[in-house]
Amino acid sequence: MYLHLGQNVMVADHAVIGIFDLDNTTWSFRTRRFLERAEREGWVTAVGDDLPRSFVLADGRDGRPVVWLTPLSSQALSVRAEKNSFE
Repeated sequence: MYLHLGQNVMVADHAVIGIFDLDNTTWSFRTRRFLERAEREGWVTAVGDDLPRSFVLADGRDGRPVVWLTPLSSQALSVRAEKNSFE
């Protein structure tokens, strides 16, 4: 199964490590440091041009993590992930 992140971008559900709300998680120094490192190392990909509301951390094909910035809320992505697990 796949998790649709918006703008015709899909990620295999088995590769998803976590779904995180940007408003809540960026309060943490560790999360901000992780996202800064991910951007420096080229792991971050934006889904569309809209303001991101959440990010999805996934395993990449080459073993490195991939961070998807998405305009969808973490709640909407969680509902999509739960729906896919029962189909």
